[in-house]
Amino acid sequence: MVETRTSRTASADDTPATKLAVEPQLARSSTQASSVAGSSVDDTGSLGTDDAVATNDEIGPWKGWAELENDPVIFTTLLREWGVPNVQVHEIVPLDSVFDHPPEDVYGLIFLSRWVPTDIQNNVTEPPQGVWFANQTSSFSCATIALMNIINNRMDLDLGQHLNEFRTHTMNMTPKDRGLSLDCFDHVRDVHNSFATDLDKMNVDFRLKHEFIAAEKKKKAAMSKRPRKRLREDYEYDDDENGFHFVAYVPAQGAIWRMDGMERLPRKIGSLTKGDSWVAMVLPELQAQWETAATSALEFSLLALTAMTDSSSLEEDRVKMERAREDWGPFIAHLVRLHAEKDTLREELD
Repeated sequence: MVETRTSRTASADDTPATKLAVEPQLARSSTQASSVAGSSVDDTGSLGTDDAVATNDEIGPWKGWAELENDPVIFTTLLREWGVPNVQVHEIVPLDSVFDHPPEDVYGLIFLSRWVPTDIQNNVTEPPQGVWFANQTSSFSCATIALMNIINNRMDLDLGQHLNEFRTHTMNMTPKDRGLSLDCFDHVRDVHNSFATDLDKMNVDFRLKHEFIAAEKKKKAAMSKRPRKRLREDYEYDDDENGFHFVAYVPAQGAIWRMDGMERLPRKIGSLTKGDSWVAMVLPELQAQWETAATSALEFSLLALTAMTDSSSLEEDRVKMERAREDWGPFIAHLVRLHAEKDTLREELD
């Protein structure tokens, strides 16, 4: 599901040609999403427990996907550092403010809310020709999946050398294979993880290990065919930030598509004819989701990818991102250790 921490308001030399076939990271259960949604493609592979918690010294650079804060500036920075500099991400509040931008300048929309499985049948049964859609094959990567499902369908965008090559190499792949290729595309993953601290990565590894162990216990219990009480540790790891997921909306090949990486195929919302506003056509669905989330007192957010028309905030955004990337973990650990040595830790905590 979504690979991000939600806000309370809601290497570069690697080329895609060398990165197209690798086993995905441990997939999350299809019954649980995260603010980085877990993988749900049924036949994707999974790693063993030891793989999920291996250290950098053992396997080199971390190959997971960290949770990201749901911040439009972070998303704009991701795009810029991937090589897409002329796209800006905005939070849309209220809903009708989406019309502040001309429809031709709105490249795509991303809706964030708690993920729930749907029973609505998808009328699309085969990957649509010429439409780029990737499945989410790793936990905590759904924000990047949503962004990729938008920009790779915008042929009017120059994605930079790395992503242009990646789009070309993956265009004729299946959605699952695109997801697997993206999962091992270091250029994209390294930028995504540049906002994560070592503690963030350890938390992801812990959660994946916990879920793997729970899944193994469930499998063994099913094979034994003996009824038993459900143990506390069998439950999925959960906290207040769990369950959020990004879903993309984008026009492509004469139609509007709802692209959820947790589903096998995109969903066609409607057909476009010359002169149609794709934003106006997708608005009723967004309105329904907005109202459902609001009625259920769920956190939600709508982001828009638009043409960058004002670059005056770039320097301010750069400073903000430098602060967001600061890792205070070692300082805090050192401070705690000092107080522990002085036997003043309890006093400070009180």
